[in-house]
Amino acid sequence: MKLLNSLPRILLSCLLGLVGPTLPLAELLAAPFPVVSDRFAPSTELAVEILATELVDGWRGGWKLSNFSPAAYDPAEPADWPPVVIRGTGQRNNPLRRQLSRVYSEDELFVGFRFVYQPNPLATKQDPEFFVLWLDRTEGSDHAVHNFGVPNIGIHQADRGVSKGRNVFMLRFGSGQTAWSQHELEPGKTYRLIARLSKETPGERNDYSQMELWINPEPESREQPNLKINRQAGVHQIHWIGFATGAKTEAEDRIRVGDLVLSSSWEEAYQFLYATRPNANDKQQKPKFAWTETVSFKRDIYPLLQENCFECHAGDFPDSGYRLDVRSELLGHSTGHALAVPGDSRNNPLLHVLTSNSDTERMPPDRESLSEQQIALIRAWIDQGLDWDDKLLPEPRVESQHWAFQRVERPEVPQTDGIAHQNPIDAFVAARQQELGLTSSETADRRTQIRRLYLSAIGLPPTESETEQFLKDQSPEAYARLVDNVLASPHAGERTARMWLDLVRWGESEGHQHDIPRPFAWRYRDYVINSFNSDKPYDQFLHEQLAGDELQPTTDEAVIATGFLAAARISGNQMDKGLQRSDVLFDIVDNTASALLGLTMECAQCHNHKFEPITQRDYYRFYAFFSRGQMGNIRLLNTENPAAQEIQEWFTKGSYKFYLSEARKLKIDPAEYPAHTWGYYSPVTGSQDLEYLPVVNRSPLPYSPEFLKRVETHILIRGDVRSPGLRVEPGWPAVLGTIPSELVPTPRQALAEWLGSRDNPLVARIWVNRLWQMYFGHGIVATSSDFGTHGSPPSNPELLDWLAVELMENSWSTRHVQRLILTSNAYRQSATFNAENYALDPENIHLWRWPQHRLQAEAIRDSLLVVTGELNRKVGGPSVAPHHDEQELRRTIYLSQRRSELPDVMRMFDGPEALRSCSRRETSTVALQPLYLLNNPFVVKRATLLADQIGDKAGSDHRRQIQLAFSRVLGRAPTPSEVKRSLAMLDSHAADAESERRTLTQFLHSLMNLNEFVYLP
Repeated sequence: MKLLNSLPRILLSCLLGLVGPTLPLAELLAAPFPVVSDRFAPSTELAVEILATELVDGWRGGWKLSNFSPAAYDPAEPADWPPVVIRGTGQRNNPLRRQLSRVYSEDELFVGFRFVYQPNPLATKQDPEFFVLWLDRTEGSDHAVHNFGVPNIGIHQADRGVSKGRNVFMLRFGSGQTAWSQHELEPGKTYRLIARLSKETPGERNDYSQMELWINPEPESREQPNLKINRQAGVHQIHWIGFATGAKTEAEDRIRVGDLVLSSSWEEAYQFLYATRPNANDKQQKPKFAWTETVSFKRDIYPLLQENCFECHAGDFPDSGYRLDVRSELLGHSTGHALAVPGDSRNNPLLHVLTSNSDTERMPPDRESLSEQQIALIRAWIDQGLDWDDKLLPEPRVESQHWAFQRVERPEVPQTDGIAHQNPIDAFVAARQQELGLTSSETADRRTQIRRLYLSAIGLPPTESETEQFLKDQSPEAYARLVDNVLASPHAGERTARMWLDLVRWGESEGHQHDIPRPFAWRYRDYVINSFNSDKPYDQFLHEQLAGDELQPTTDEAVIATGFLAAARISGNQMDKGLQRSDVLFDIVDNTASALLGLTMECAQCHNHKFEPITQRDYYRFYAFFSRGQMGNIRLLNTENPAAQEIQEWFTKGSYKFYLSEARKLKIDPAEYPAHTWGYYSPVTGSQDLEYLPVVNRSPLPYSPEFLKRVETHILIRGDVRSPGLRVEPGWPAVLGTIPSELVPTPRQALAEWLGSRDNPLVARIWVNRLWQMYFGHGIVATSSDFGTHGSPPSNPELLDWLAVELMENSWSTRHVQRLILTSNAYRQSATFNAENYALDPENIHLWRWPQHRLQAEAIRDSLLVVTGELNRKVGGPSVAPHHDEQELRRTIYLSQRRSELPDVMRMFDGPEALRSCSRRETSTVALQPLYLLNNPFVVKRATLLADQIGDKAGSDHRRQIQLAFSRVLGRAPTPSEVKRSLAMLDSHAADAESERRTLTQFLHSLMNLNEFVYLP
């Protein structure tokens, strides 16, 4: 008989398999449901995620909180008010929702809950309100409407009938299917609601079409609901239940909920709502032993911990990640996860693992469990306040002996064999070489010097006239003057800027799947170029980029500088807005720490760093600097806006078409935007003169000033945005210096001031090391973005510190340090090989010769344009789309940098993908690189054009052609053997003009493919 009764359900399951998702058989065959309830007692349910695989009293998993504005446990007076607080946001929000252990499709069910709408002290007149409990098949997102066909029970401002304009209780299956009551909401009053949800036509696949509502019911009102709605089209199954607020729930609104019940009968729901609230203490099983004496940590607890716990849970880097030998760690100060709460042993994580019935969870592992008496002792220790002995187990000081964390002091310039070096850099290099038995190379010839200087300092080769002018100047100061002229060139700023843009992973699109363009991101690129061209002090440069929106007076330049923080990617497919926001903030934190501090902090997202003296608390304090702002389009105050039709010329036609299509979906017209930039802005601390404009993306991150004002930063337990731990305030890693009790005038400005202070141990070292790497190919510290304990040690620590102090004491002038490096003998020496030196220093770490290295991708393409004389040397302006490349012929830095459509030369020659910070470009050698130089139409066209130019100038004189070719392409004269081989090639063609021009083109094309052309000499 049971089997016969089950057949319709089994058949339904099979049919569902043909048309859609099949429900689990256990759910289809479930018996009539018992009471499913939650009194929201003080517990970990709202703070610690219960996995969806866990079944708890009729629920599947724990409560899911909105990442936009989550509900929170907050007991308050009066004592009878419900304990869970839901705050308004002025937007749709699902602050609290939970999955039932099975799908319900019964013909009738009852739901009840208790709530209070707290009075709004700011309301001076009728304030429209909105709050509902919903029941649905699916969870939805943080902003899901749960409206169309979904049962809603709650309060709303009536738009019709006798209750029009008043906040009354209502039932609805959607905004067009609403029944209004005449019971007006009284703020501050506790309400108990029971609703009956039923199917007027019985059957599993038929809709819930009727609801009835009882407001503060009495036992005799079972057959007298206050409100009823029927004959509606609703869902036919219930699997999720939750609470929602809307646009009329302002930020000042507070709603308290509690005592939620789902039942098969009205009586059960009523009895639950009106029963005496159980005492949470009664739920605790009384221990077999009760410790009544005062607990001494030294006498009672320390020996117990030492014997059973310290093997895995003590020391700087414990195996488990949790320390029990430090009181603040027990309180969760670094991880956010409190293991014990003084005075409260209930629901205590420490006691939980000591008493768990699970063999895999119980502590200590692989040994006998603690006795009941020992458990009672620990429980009493916690309840008595977690007594501690600071002499026995002192709080460790946050400090490190690692060289990079020590204050930078200027070392004495060394003397080597009585030689007085004109440039202090050479004194440090020579002293280290002498120590190791190395000898430096002779100075390179002057042609090599000027070509090396131009290519490494501005990313362009010198023209023939520039080379000849330098060769004619035989004065002792000729090279120094040349360095000054090169550094004063606007192209020097372009070269240094390209290195900086690598660090900040700058791109002109959102990244990820859709990679939608950011049309005005180029303004930040120009800001960086202009900053280096004007030799802006490096500390000011950092200040503007970290806090440009906060500086007074407000300037467009400073606002544009915030593109540093806004260079992060963002996924347009991420519907979980809390996760979307945290992913962006993680990117900002990790990149800022890497680029400016040379620290790999990302490990501390989830746990205390395994190698560095950086805790999770340090990480999230750094995170807190940026958590109240958002990247997006920021309006400029004194900048002209280009015509809208111009913007489409900055990207490929397909990408801009996609951009416009996504804008239309969001009902945005970019043509109506005022002048703006892609930047970062905090409405909490930023200038109130600024305006945040809508962002075009598949699913943009919502912008809400009210939400950002309320943002609090919590340590995320195990890095999970759904598991917030202890709250933290902004601060930098404690190991790097004392954090003031007050960060003024704003936290981000205080961070910028600290970065540029004389006492900061890292920032100046990091920057001079990057400049050194830019010119020599490798830094004094090889791991230029990792100065931590597992990074490479400096090859010449005294030189590094001397340069760092020199930078700070010369007004943080980047150009001053660049000039010192470029005028040093270490930079000007030849690349001559020395076998004895090689045996001592095969990697040339100590610069006994010039370290030859390949040009970066941009310099290869730009050099081709200089050789043909075609380069458009205009500085700044909007980016150039690929299809306009031949018309514009700008430097590669100005080509469109959409992350998924980088210029060909960058993809071929190891250009960064702008996905993460690139501290040093790799140099690969693959077959596609010579194939690109041989076959790419851009390169072939340059060879053809150069052949026309040389042919017009040299006629059919092959020797003259060879001389001009070597001078234009390689910046030198050919050797006799090269002349001989070149003549053999040029003389081999047929005796006609077309063949001669084709052969000359091939000859020039081969010179452009030489290693000498693509390597620094």
